[in-house]
Order: sequence, then structure tokens, then C-alpha cells
Amino acid sequence: MKTLYIVRHAKSSWNDISLSDMDRPLKKRGKSDAKTIADILRKEGVKPDMFLTSPALRAYDTAQIFAEQMHIPSSQVQVKDKLYLPDFPTILKLALYLDNAWDTVFLFGHEPSLSAFINYFIQNPLDKVVTSSVTKMAFDTDTWKDLASSTLHSAFHRNRHDWDGFDMK
Repeated sequence: MKTLYIVRHAKSSWNDISLSDMDRPLKKRGKSDAKTIADILRKEGVKPDMFLTSPALRAYDTAQIFAEQMHIPSSQVQVKDKLYLPDFPTILKLALYLDNAWDTVFLFGHEPSLSAFINYFIQNPLDKVVTSSVTKMAFDTDTWKDLASSTLHSAFHRNRHDWDGFDMK
């Protein structure tokens, strides 16, 4: 079983319009949401092997907050430039070439890339992945390279407004 957690970065700030898109920080609410969500996942027993994050500050900071709350060492947080606004084939290729030693991987990124990736695997497409949302997708496979052809064992989506979430299989 290989499991991906797809996380859209927490709410970012637009207070300083002179900042580039890459340099936008998290809002206070975004930081709070990320801490809450990561704490819930930790209490549910989620044990990530690796966090891969976009280099954009808002995604990177979200990943760092998750790592801190979930007690994940910084060595298990990697910046992947390809997660900054990728097209669907790029994000799929990244997933297909994940290290098979990792069974549970978190990807921190942006819209519309995340919904395109998620919608490829599920039956009832999501309109949009909102900030601070988490989608869990568990696949019946032992290798990441077989992800696209494997059976989606289960899928679950939660957002900051609805922590009961919903099943997507």
C-alpha cells in the first residue's frame, strides 16, 4: 500500500503586494489552520515517511508547521521545485518516481495542480482544493511507478471548514 496526502498550502497573506508570488507568507489564520490540521493528523496516528513541498514560502512554511506538529525531522522535508505550479504530467511523474522506501508521502502545493492530480484518480471530481485542505489517497500497490495503473483503495478529502470530510472512492 502506498499513500499520498495532498496538502494545499494554508491561507497566505496579500498584505504586501510588492512581494513576488514565491515570497508570499502565511496569514495568522493560515498558521493556525496548519497547526490544527497537522495536530489532528498526528493524533489520528498518521506517520509520514517524507514531506515534499513547493519552494513557494507559503507551501514551505505549511510543510514546516506540519513537520513540527507531527514530530517529523527536518531531514524528512524536501523542497521540490517541480511542485511550484506544475502541470498534471509533471506532478504525476514526480509521484511515479518517489522512493519505494517511502509508504506515506505528503505533497504540499498549489491550485490548480492539486485538483487536477486528485481528479485523475477519483470518480467524483473536486471543483477546487481550498487552502489548508488535505486529501488522502491510498493505492493498492507496492511501488510508486505503478500508481497510475493501480487501484485506488481509499480516498478521503478534508478542508479547514469540514473536518469530518468525505470519502471519494
